[in-house]
Amino acid sequence: MSARAALRAVVCAGVLAGCTAVRDDGRRTLHWLDASLTPSSETARNLLLPVAVPVGFGGLLSDTLLVNPWCAIDDAWGDTCELLWTPHEESALRRVLFAPVAALATPFVFGGDWLGRCCLPLPPRREESR
Repeated sequence: MSARAALRAVVCAGVLAGCTAVRDDGRRTLHWLDASLTPSSETARNLLLPVAVPVGFGGLLSDTLLVNPWCAIDDAWGDTCELLWTPHEESALRRVLFAPVAALATPFVFGGDWLGRCCLPLPPRREESR
């Protein structure tokens, strides 16, 4: 194994270690599949194992690539509004002068926060505000 391939493996393992699909609350599709499609008898579960593994892998992929990024949009927007657009104890003149900077920074702050919430297991905003 070359040094470049080893570095790729370490980076991939590091990203997957912090992936949102690793957390229990980040696996919405897998929980739905488990609740709605799991048979009650042990024999039926054992017989359906060859089908369940690919379906479960597809559910994990859809959680990682579709569901979690979609659910992170609202939290990232809330963080952006709180950081850039929520008025704090400051003068009106200072707020007016900061508005163009906030407008220019909004896409970058939102994109960075969204990417961080997609890749890192950060708690949702509703839990942070309690």
